[in-house]
Amino acid sequence: MDVICVGEIVVDFIPIDDFTYKACFGGAPMNCAIACSKLGLKVGAITAVGNDAFGRFLINTLNEHGVDTSHVKIIKGTRTTLAFVVKLPGGEREFFFYRKPWSLSADTELKLTDSDVEYLRRAKVVHISGFALSQEPSRSEILNILPKLKAHNVLLSLDPTFRIDVWDSKEEARETYNEVLKYVDILLATLKEYSLLFETSDIGECIRSASKTGIKIIGIKMGEKGAVLSNGDKAFFMKAYKVPVKDTVGAGDAWNAGILYSLIRKLSLDHSLKIANAVAAIKCMHIGAIAGLPTIDEVERFIELHRENVPEQFPL
Repeated sequence: MDVICVGEIVVDFIPIDDFTYKACFGGAPMNCAIACSKLGLKVGAITAVGNDAFGRFLINTLNEHGVDTSHVKIIKGTRTTLAFVVKLPGGEREFFFYRKPWSLSADTELKLTDSDVEYLRRAKVVHISGFALSQEPSRSEILNILPKLKAHNVLLSLDPTFRIDVWDSKEEARETYNEVLKYVDILLATLKEYSLLFETSDIGECIRSASKTGIKIIGIKMGEKGAVLSNGDKAFFMKAYKVPVKDTVGAGDAWNAGILYSLIRKLSLDHSLKIANAVAAIKCMHIGAIAGLPTIDEVERFIELHRENVPEQFPL
C-alpha cells in the first residue's frame, strides 16, 4: 500500500436546513483514505464499525472508492459511531458525537492483531487520527504499534483532529499527542491544533517547535486564510482558492490527501501545496466529506484555471 489510514470511521449527519440532516460518509482518516484513492494511490484502512446498517454503508463506500477493507473490523455489541455537524456563525462548525465518553460505539473499541501490524509494516505511509487516541482501548492499541512502524522505516503521518467533546481535558489530549509526536514524520494540523501542541500560534515558532521533535513535513491548515507547508528548512504560504463554498466538512482531510499524494510522488514543496489547496477547494464545492473529491487530472486542470494563485516563500 502507498497509504494505510488508521482511526475512526463515522456517519456524519450534515445539516441541509435547520433540522434536516443528510447522512454522509465521515471520519477524518477514512475521508483522507478515499481522497488518496481518488488521486490514484493504493490505499488501505484499519478501522471499526458496528454490525448495523450504518456500518455496512461505510464499508461499502470504502469499497466503492477502491480502498482495501480487508482489515476493517465489525465489532459485535457496538453501534457504528455517529457525528452531528452543527453550523456556527461565520461558516465554522462543531461536532456532536454519539461515542465515548458519551456512549459506547465501535471506533473506540479498535484492537489490532499481528496481521494488522504486518499489513501496516508494508505501507509507505501510515496516516493516523488524533481523534482515535482520545479513548481506550484504541489509544493504547495505536500507541503500541508506533515503535514497530518506526523500526520498519514506515513514515507516520498525524492529523490531530482535536475535538474537545471526545477528550476528558485539553491537558490529557496534549500529553497523548506528545507521546505520538516522538514517532511522527508528517504533521498535518490546523493552526489551533499547533497552538494546543506547542502553546504558540506564531507560525514560525510552530514550524521550529515541530522540527525540533524530528518532524520532517509540517503542514499548517488555516481554512479560508490558506495554508503553510514546510520541511523545516524552507516554507511556503499559499492563499486558499476562491470557490463557491457549499460545505467545509472534510476539507482538511482532502488537504491531507493532497500532501500525502505529493510526498509519495516526490513533488516539490510548493507544488505539493498547490495540489493540497486545490483538492480541498474542489471538495468545498460539494456537500459531504467525500462528495466531489477529484482525480489528479481534475486537480491539475483546476490549478491551471487558477494559475494566478501561487505559493509564496514564507520567512523562517
